Amino acid sequence: MAILGITNRTENWKTARYFAPLFGANSVRLARRLLGYEGERAKLQPGDVRLELFWCGMRDHLHGWRAKPEEKKEALSKAYHDLFRGLSEEIKGFDGFRAGPDSYAISTKGWESRLASNLRNTEVDIVLESPSHLFIGEAKHLSRFGARGGDFLTHQLIRQYVAARILLKLRGDKRTVVPFVVGDDRDYLAKTLQVQFMLKHGRMRAENILTWSDIEALR
Repeated sequence: MAILGITNRTENWKTARYFAPLFGANSVRLARRLLGYEGERAKLQPGDVRLELFWCGMRDHLHGWRAKPEEKKEALSKAYHDLFRGLSEEIKGFDGFRAGPDSYAISTKGWESRLASNLRNTEVDIVLESPSHLFIGEAKHLSRFGARGGDFLTHQLIRQYVAARILLKLRGDKRTVVPFVVGDDRDYLAKTLQVQFMLKHGRMRAENILTWSDIEALR
């Protein structure tokens, strides 16, 4: 029953309610749902998968890394250059995207500091790890995918993917990043520009656009 008779409309509350039954051994059900090949699904066993919500992996990694701030910033910048130096051109070539002239581009003044700040403050709603994959999920209920024009990594889904890939590189981890989204309407999610961009560039599978009922069915 709602407290004071007021319905809690926040995405965090909805996410916690729907994903809580998947903690522990049940988390393997979601991981199997997100994998593209039957052979990969069959390999996963209960106990192979861990689930966390509202994960700030980059922030916590940097906090525990005994290095000078400039060394951390340099490592983040190098990893971005190695993995995503062509991302700025991909963004510019995608119809409908709005991004400032300094977004995503490694040639702009102060980009290293802006990148480091964005990465440090990136939160992922749902994260699962298996022996060979890192699954990163964004939950949407009433709000849209975030896009902040003043950020170096302007778009929410892209920022999360970039952060996950860079974090794995910093840790020398070869796992594959698997993005997914959860929301009220599959067709609506599929038509959003950020999802369309991720699909176009092969960074997300259309099958990993989920609804809350999909999550409920995994309990």
